[in-house]
This record gives sequence, C-alpha cells and structure tokens, in this order.
Amino acid sequence: MIRFLQISLLSFFLVSCKSYQVENAVAKELFVKEYKNLYFSDSKTDYVYKATIEVYGNQLSGIFIAKRISDITHRVVFTTDFGNTLLDFELSENDFKVNYIQEDLNRKIIINTLRDDFRLLLKENHTVQEIFENDENIIYKSADKKGFNYFFESKVDKKLTKIINASKSKEKIILGFESKSTIFAQSITIQHKNIKLKITLNQITN
Repeated sequence: MIRFLQISLLSFFLVSCKSYQVENAVAKELFVKEYKNLYFSDSKTDYVYKATIEVYGNQLSGIFIAKRISDITHRVVFTTDFGNTLLDFELSENDFKVNYIQEDLNRKIIINTLRDDFRLLLKENHTVQEIFENDENIIYKSADKKGFNYFFESKVDKKLTKIINASKSKEKIILGFESKSTIFAQSITIQHKNIKLKITLNQITN
C-alpha cells in the first residue's frame, strides 16, 4: 500500500509539473524578435462590437467600444444597448485607470480579470522568445508575467487566428479571432479555462 501511494504521488507530481506545450507543434529558428497584433492598432478607428459576457450562468449584453488614445494606451467602454455606461477603463501595459464602473461590477476580481483580458486583447507589441509551427500556423511565444502568450498566425493569409495565455503547465485563457484582414477582427471570443467566463464580440456594421 505504501509503495502504491508513493507511485501515485510521484505520478501526480510529474503530471502537475509537466510544462505546457502546444500540441503537434515543432520548434523553428527564431527569425523575428517581435510580434505585432494589429487588430486594435489604428488610432483613427473606433472599434465597436456587440458584446455578450457569460459568467457563471449569467449573461450580460451591450456595446463594447475600444479606442487607441496614445501610442501605448487604449480606452475601453462597455455600455448597455440603451447607452448606459457599465464600465470605462483606460489601460496600457503598465498603467490602468478606472474612469467608471457600475456598482454591481465593482468587485476587485471582476476588475482585475477584465483588465488582464483587455490588455491581452489590445496590446500591440510582444517580444518573441521562441517560434513554433504546426500544419496550419506559425506560433510565436512571448513571456507574460508568470506565464506565456502564444500567438497563432495562419500560414495561408498571415492573419492572427488565436492567442493562448498559459501558465507554465496549462492553458488559462483562449482568444479566438475571425477576420477578413490582418488589421481588423470581425468576431472575437475570450474563453477562460479556470473560471466560467466567456466574452463574445461581434462587429457592428452600418
């Protein structure tokens, strides 16, 4: 019994400590040092989406607006369909300001989660540490706090199709993109793996 427990604990330890790796991907030569996500890079564009947030069985819908207001800063506003402001953030890689947040959303865990999601979505420049590839994508790995971000760029049309935010051992957040060009995403999903939170953004067109 003791030997069985020792083997079980060792197996658990090895699985828990296994480093995260993108499935079916092989390493390539490091041929670039920076990856650019251009989907929210144009300061002349108001990025307007119909938004749905699903969290622990509850659903909130409205309008999501992102605007680049300086070289490093974006402003993000989320309103109801009737125009009432739910949140208003200004954020860059190192700075964060809450201009307004509705009382029901004014919880530290909610604010910090949305801050980190929007930073990952909006940040343009990422230092590349490693490069991989699979059948469909070139994958750029970049450090992010205690974990890493993996940017999946289609080999066919060079569009960013997915970002995976992972700890050293497992996936935490997956961002998916559908786009007609390399500079604007028509549809975006943000899916958390460790909490029941999903954000869906669909472009509003005239």
